[in-house]
Amino acid sequence: MWKRDYMFFVSTLFWSYVLSEECITPLGRSSNCVSLYDCSDLLTAFEQRPLPSNVVGFLRQSQCGFVGNIPRVCCGPIPSQVATPRPTQPATSRPTVPSGGSDENFPEDSSPAPRNQCGVDTNGDRIYGGLFTDLDEFPWMALMGYRTRKGSVTYQCGGVLINRRYVLTAAHCVTGSVEQEVGILSTVRLGEYDIQTEVDCLDNTCADRPQEIPVAAAYPHPGFRNKDKSRLNDIGIVRLAQRATYSYYVQPICLVDSRERLGVGNDVFVAGWGKTLEGRSSPVKLKLGLPIYNKNECVSKYSTLGANLGDKQLCAGGVFAQDACRGDSGGPLMKRRPEGIWETVGVVSFGYGCGRDGWPGVYTSVAGYIDWITSTLQSTNQ
Repeated sequence: MWKRDYMFFVSTLFWSYVLSEECITPLGRSSNCVSLYDCSDLLTAFEQRPLPSNVVGFLRQSQCGFVGNIPRVCCGPIPSQVATPRPTQPATSRPTVPSGGSDENFPEDSSPAPRNQCGVDTNGDRIYGGLFTDLDEFPWMALMGYRTRKGSVTYQCGGVLINRRYVLTAAHCVTGSVEQEVGILSTVRLGEYDIQTEVDCLDNTCADRPQEIPVAAAYPHPGFRNKDKSRLNDIGIVRLAQRATYSYYVQPICLVDSRERLGVGNDVFVAGWGKTLEGRSSPVKLKLGLPIYNKNECVSKYSTLGANLGDKQLCAGGVFAQDACRGDSGGPLMKRRPEGIWETVGVVSFGYGCGRDGWPGVYTSVAGYIDWITSTLQSTNQ
């Protein structure tokens, strides 16, 4: 008993030291480097809507590392001139550019992008840390747009570009309840960063306007069942009506090798415009590092909810307030290889609540569907 109490005391002292690390705020003041969720001033600024780009810039400058996978900030007040919202335009009225790509069929679209042409980080010396992405970070991210009964377009799911013609997403994002509750999938947006602004700019650099491409067809996995609690085979492919135009801000991601096996604790990432800690969707593309969770423990947990997970599903996360709610349903679970190439290893499927301590999120394992993905691309690109 004494030894256990002593170890707990030492552990508490250690983490207190880590969490109280001194730092300098963007205003030049001495402060402490703490979790974003423990800094009320910066968290309040982050949760305001609309979220001004100058606030995003200030928050990015305030980042000072991680505790595990939790982003930390140099905590301090945010200047009133920075926190004042500027007029913005909603995503549905934002001018975008067509892809400029061809609507012809090309043989190379019948397979995922080759290894030497996908998952490339356009800024190889970037440190992948913090909560906010850079303008060109994860250029394969896609937003799925749905036409509502009122005729407007709303973006409710994510995905990744795997070649010029196809996007990988979740089956539940292209069929089933989404059609009744949201609308019909009609468009895909590529190269997005901040859905509030007409032109995305950070640190005096501005991105190209996003590419908005109509959807030609969607292909959910034939084994997916909308009302299945286990969400087996929750993977789908979207064919674009025109080929995407590759640019600094639009690139394909690699698919994981079918033989790849992820071990417990391996670091993976989610990204997207999903819900923040306060339950609101973020207008700015966010990212989050997660550990792979023990599959047997995950299976046991979800069996108590009536979900029977299969061999082609992964579990990741399980840390309070850190979950794929921060990404988008249908978005990617990603891994960066030692040589710097990014590959998608999973598709965001479902979870028990959002950020619930001890409950990891469930992802469809891409490695288990490589053959289906390839055959679908071949059969639909005739």
